[in-house]
Amino acid sequence: MAIPDEAKWLGRPSLGEGFYQLRIGDDETVQTRAVILACGVRYRRLDLPNLAEFEGSSIHYWASPIEGRLCKDQDVVLVGAGNSAGQAAVFLAGLARKVWLITRNNSLGASMSHYLAERVRARADIEVLTNTEVAALNGSDGNLESIRWRNNITGEQEEQAVRHLFLFIGADPNTDWLGQCGVKLDEKGFVHTGAATGKELKALETNLDGVFAIGDVRSGSVKRVAAAVGEGAQVVAAIHAHLERSARQPNIPVGAG
Repeated sequence: MAIPDEAKWLGRPSLGEGFYQLRIGDDETVQTRAVILACGVRYRRLDLPNLAEFEGSSIHYWASPIEGRLCKDQDVVLVGAGNSAGQAAVFLAGLARKVWLITRNNSLGASMSHYLAERVRARADIEVLTNTEVAALNGSDGNLESIRWRNNITGEQEEQAVRHLFLFIGADPNTDWLGQCGVKLDEKGFVHTGAATGKELKALETNLDGVFAIGDVRSGSVKRVAAAVGEGAQVVAAIHAHLERSARQPNIPVGAG
């Protein structure tokens, strides 16, 4: 176990074809015959200078019953237009006094399922603001007090007393460190696995033999906790099969990795 530590580079050392090397510190490396990429994603953040000041208290990247209790009977702002944003807006509307749903798109239909967009529009306690983006956050001592937003077509701005902001604007994969190792990524930086690699491989296998990807970092994954846990269990059998094959190859020492 290396805690806390960060994987910074993945490559093949000179020891042998079946080995990989992970650089996990300034002067620390790990030699291995198998690698599981479970590095997940990072939530996208608004480009506002004082956003970090309110994270941990007033900025939320998910909407669970805990957040629902925090904003009960209050006005809240939710930024996003995908299905996750729509589901969160409907959930919060049952607890909050009012939900402002802000999107830069012309309509919800561009990125949200039709049935979900209709559910959002049907609620009187959800006000959808299209062609709009958050312009400023105001507050003190780490607590949000008001939000100002701007209509990108008219230029008109409005400020409301709001203490909680929910951001559902997507996520980016934590794969910057894989840029030089040869793992095949999609156009958004998620790891290709299985048939998407262009090879006849099983679901969790990358184009590099012995390197697997699971969870949200995998291209085409459903981005759900239950699915990621299932893939984590599934990859164990794949790792055992790979190590068994490797052990039969004479050029790779069985005790390595």
